[in-house]
Amino acid sequence: MPSLQLSNSVSKGWRFPWISIVTWCLRIAVGALFVYSGFVKAIDVWGSFYKFNEYLNALGMPVYDNLTLTGVFGLCTVEFLVGIFLLFGCYRRSAVIVGLAFMCVMLPLTLWIAISDPVADCGCFGDALIISNWATFWKNVIITSALMWLLKYNTRVPCIITPAFQWMAVIASALFVIAIGLYGYLIQPLIDFRPFPAGTSLVSEESDYNGPEYLFTYTRNGVTKEFRADNLPDEEQGWEYVSRREISAGSMPNDNQSSRDFTVMDVNGTENVSEIVITDRGDLLMLLIPSLKDVSAATTYKINMLYDWAESHDNDMAAVIAPHTGDLNKWIDLSMPRYELYTAEDTEIKELARGNPAVVLLRDGKIVWKSTLTALDEEQFKSPETNMNIAGLVTDGKDFLNRSICIYILAMALFVLISTVPRLTKLFRPLGSKEKYNKSHEPAESVSHDDKVRHEG
Repeated sequence: MPSLQLSNSVSKGWRFPWISIVTWCLRIAVGALFVYSGFVKAIDVWGSFYKFNEYLNALGMPVYDNLTLTGVFGLCTVEFLVGIFLLFGCYRRSAVIVGLAFMCVMLPLTLWIAISDPVADCGCFGDALIISNWATFWKNVIITSALMWLLKYNTRVPCIITPAFQWMAVIASALFVIAIGLYGYLIQPLIDFRPFPAGTSLVSEESDYNGPEYLFTYTRNGVTKEFRADNLPDEEQGWEYVSRREISAGSMPNDNQSSRDFTVMDVNGTENVSEIVITDRGDLLMLLIPSLKDVSAATTYKINMLYDWAESHDNDMAAVIAPHTGDLNKWIDLSMPRYELYTAEDTEIKELARGNPAVVLLRDGKIVWKSTLTALDEEQFKSPETNMNIAGLVTDGKDFLNRSICIYILAMALFVLISTVPRLTKLFRPLGSKEKYNKSHEPAESVSHDDKVRHEG
């Protein structure tokens, strides 16, 4: 009976090869999409964290930051693992079920987002690829349909990594995606998809570039409205900032320039001082604080220590703060800064560098490196006499990313190779050995009637 079932399944596979072809294509396409989505979220954990908070604020569900951050790491890890499982055929049924469970949440959520438009974009691909809310919904409809097909047919096509080694693929994939996520959270994203990557200038060199215009979204008593920058509502009257979206842009800059300017205002927020602060200053350490209320008092000690080191090495330092995110005057009294203070929109600060606080090194207005303040080693600038080049305070993360990708690819290639060896052994076994193997494993039903009668006699 088992041999009969096997022959039937093989014959069906040969009679309907298009089912296998479609299943393979869908498995590769959906798997690659899940891998890409999980990877770009893990690359920029801070961006995913900010997007999560936008969703939660729109839903009126405030959550502790640590819990939100855990959810971000969990989401990108699950997405990446489901994609890898589909691509390599690991846990063929379970992977599809997990993917469908994920889409059962995302499909109605993205429909609500497309209809009510509470956020500018869904953030499903981070800053790497921004698509409209309706495009996101229809994308999820297609993915759900593909997963329904795979739920029926995915187990009928073979796995690339055999079950004996699939648990190793789980560990390797989880370690890889968590490692790049931790690097992006603790230091900076390993790939910068934002408007201000390293090597670009923060201020346009073209006189006709005026930068973009924005509509700012505020909410009060359940009512959401959009305002222009010159007509922002008074937060003391109960209006709460939600998000902003770009409605127009100036001319495109050159290759060594950001896609738009970074706007720096004076400490009172009344005058644009971008060119004065950023350009023609040599090396400038720019401290960025996108959220005053989340900066602890202990942080000011390290900030002042960094300023002392910069001053002793003839480097300028300035702080750019989002004033509406906390009590600026209270923070000034607490930190007693001796460096220059400026203000900017919290969204722009977050786009320039991740972390709270973050530090950016500018050289003649161009970005040299970025880092969170916590990632800077205190021992490197603890003493003003420390002999350390300012450009060497932060190492390039490209080497870490390249090594991580190479190690991960080699590990997955090894799992595929050792999964293929037994199959190749069976395929190239000599003909005589195959016949001997088949006879030794012949089922009891194949014994002839005459032999059976002779044995019973």
